[in-house]
Amino acid sequence: MNGLTPSGVAGFLTRVDGVPAGRDDRAPAGVDDVLADLAGLGLAPGAAVVLCLANGVELLRVQLASLLLGLVPLAVPPGTPWQRVRALAGHIGAGVVVTTRLTGTGPRAPVGGASAVPTGHPATRYRPGEILLSTSGTSGMFSACVHRVSSLLHNARLHAGATGITSADTLLVNLPLYYSYALVAQAFAAYVTKARLVLDGPPFSPAAYRDTVAARGITHSAVTPTIARRLLADPGHLPRGLRALAVGGDRLAPAEVADLLAARPSAELYLTYGLTEAGPRVSTLAAHAEPAHRYGSVGRPLPGVRVSLREVRDEVGELLVESGTVLLRRVGQHSERVLLGPRTIATGDAFSIDDGYLTFHGRLSDFVVLRGEKVSLNTVRQAAHAIPGVVHCVPKVVDEGGTQVLDVHLSVTDSLPGGEKAVRRLLNSQLLPAERPRAVFISAADPESFRK
Repeated sequence: MNGLTPSGVAGFLTRVDGVPAGRDDRAPAGVDDVLADLAGLGLAPGAAVVLCLANGVELLRVQLASLLLGLVPLAVPPGTPWQRVRALAGHIGAGVVVTTRLTGTGPRAPVGGASAVPTGHPATRYRPGEILLSTSGTSGMFSACVHRVSSLLHNARLHAGATGITSADTLLVNLPLYYSYALVAQAFAAYVTKARLVLDGPPFSPAAYRDTVAARGITHSAVTPTIARRLLADPGHLPRGLRALAVGGDRLAPAEVADLLAARPSAELYLTYGLTEAGPRVSTLAAHAEPAHRYGSVGRPLPGVRVSLREVRDEVGELLVESGTVLLRRVGQHSERVLLGPRTIATGDAFSIDDGYLTFHGRLSDFVVLRGEKVSLNTVRQAAHAIPGVVHCVPKVVDEGGTQVLDVHLSVTDSLPGGEKAVRRLLNSQLLPAERPRAVFISAADPESFRK
């Protein structure tokens, strides 16, 4: 149905560990109990479920068990405010949230070490074999991408081939499994290659990362540029025993690539580009095997992936991606059509192409990277506009000592109660920690310009 089999999942979970060993509450192979618990909920095949669980073996176990039953899971960060979880469930048509949090109302049913909580929303029927993934951050808080699990597994095989992952490897996952990079490029890559998987964090600590790599025999790791920079800040934290390091999620400067190679001269370094809508990985550069003038590139497209540029100026244009692994459709709020044609999407990213090599020049879409996390400014606006009395919201990214922070400027009516503290409290109740502003500035709105 989707490329996953009960025996394959059971065997895969025997190769999965948390850090430290045994941190998760049950043995990682215990998928049968979770399957029975999920089946006991009486959900029809194709029913969507939201998974609000900590990043670890339990999340992976419930996610895979859901897919085996033909359910359609969407994993969200465990710190997501409950009000936002319920609203998201309504937008995508999920009648159940699986969580360990003591929240919500109504009867609760056990699902592994968590509980199924009804949302009260009518269910939307998807097709068995589909999965929901959070968007890349450009569409706000209440939308998701619909993918085929089989296409994500295919993308994982392509990525594994491009970055040299084999059954002899032990992969370290310290990125969130509720995002496509960790789920597909690491967890699913380990599934298709029969590699071992070690789950850790977040949060990330350079010293703990070095120690984990040494203690657990990690051979292959994927990090974001933010993490790579933290490691470069103290080269003593760069693990020497790591065979391969992959970097994806944003751009590294050529000098940073050179520094990573110099710090690990006999090791492999891969730079990758992708986005959730593409399914997700698009291109890879084996930097250790390229000349220095290629260090600013994210490499060539994966096999079967075709790229082109539109609205090109000075050799830079918006990257278009054609692939059999792109999303089927987007659902939820602002779920307008994102496919330009058969299997083709516009990335919203500016690129140039030289001899087949892709070079990233910046994002056209409405999001920024704050504290190492992609933050949708549209999400911040939506949360602000949900507060009674707020008629206009202008998020502003400010440089503070070399670090980007977010300030929010609100235009409000005279009827807004509670002042700045009340507004901040209401705003934070809707936003994830990385999305929360450093400061909120409030001014009276001109009645002639009230707009939402």
